Amino acid sequence: MSEIKISIVTPSYNRAHTLSRVYESLKNQTFKDFKWIIMDDGSTDNTSELVKSFQAENVFEIDYFWNENQHKFITVFEGIKKVTSNYFMIVDSDDSYPNNALQNLFDEVEKITNQDEFISVMGLSQYTDGKIVGHQYPNNGFDGSIFDMRYKYKVRGDKFGIFITKTYQQLLKNFDYSPYKNKGYIPQAVFFNTYDANGLKTRFVNKVVRNYHLDDDDANSVSNTRFTGKNTFGLMEGYRSFLNSYGSKLFDYPKALIRNLVGYHTYSLINNRSFSEINNGLTNFKLLSTLIYPLSYLYYKLK
Repeated sequence: MSEIKISIVTPSYNRAHTLSRVYESLKNQTFKDFKWIIMDDGSTDNTSELVKSFQAENVFEIDYFWNENQHKFITVFEGIKKVTSNYFMIVDSDDSYPNNALQNLFDEVEKITNQDEFISVMGLSQYTDGKIVGHQYPNNGFDGSIFDMRYKYKVRGDKFGIFITKTYQQLLKNFDYSPYKNKGYIPQAVFFNTYDANGLKTRFVNKVVRNYHLDDDDANSVSNTRFTGKNTFGLMEGYRSFLNSYGSKLFDYPKALIRNLVGYHTYSLINNRSFSEINNGLTNFKLLSTLIYPLSYLYYKLK
């Protein structure tokens, strides 16, 4: 086989009914120098048997690891630790990808000469009808932060891309994710806020590299369980990470600052945190937090 240039990391939990879609999409890629790392997060369906059938076809290299259920946030990191190629992608277990997606992302990341200053290249997602998810990037693409992409340029919608392994793994060595084990859903932003706020750049390109499949009936989706115990700890941590990572930069974006403070308060209250615990969790904005806490409490009661 050719040298592996990209590793595809896929966390999967009881997704045998959608995993074939990913497999068929990877089989059809024009770029062939990759391997697939499937991180089974304790599935109880026939995922293992299905993956064995994929491996038996011997179309490309597939590594399969079954683990006790730890939830996606942890499982993804455990998969990334197994990556030895220069680049990797985190591919969900229920999406598909245009045939040239890997080639386009590889070509774009290879253009970056100062890779130590970058962590990723991000392209666009599209719905199955070809409509772009959210917005395209301004200026025909740019180099910068995820924060600027979301708040300066107001780009919305799910994005997808490729990561530089050396940069990512070095950051992961210094990131203690043990407090999040057995805590349910944790947004990946809890990690990427830390590196994005510290100046590592992303290259944003207006190329479609992911097909987004809607699954509105999925009972496990965060949108369907947003105010239940299953996801509220992770949502609380997501808001807290955002506030603590970006700090004083948020004063230039008061709506985002207040919205995230109210979100942090609300999910902290759902998790039975006292006001002192809430404020002690913040590195910045403690006075502002005190001032708007009554508003957040009212919002929480109304919910």
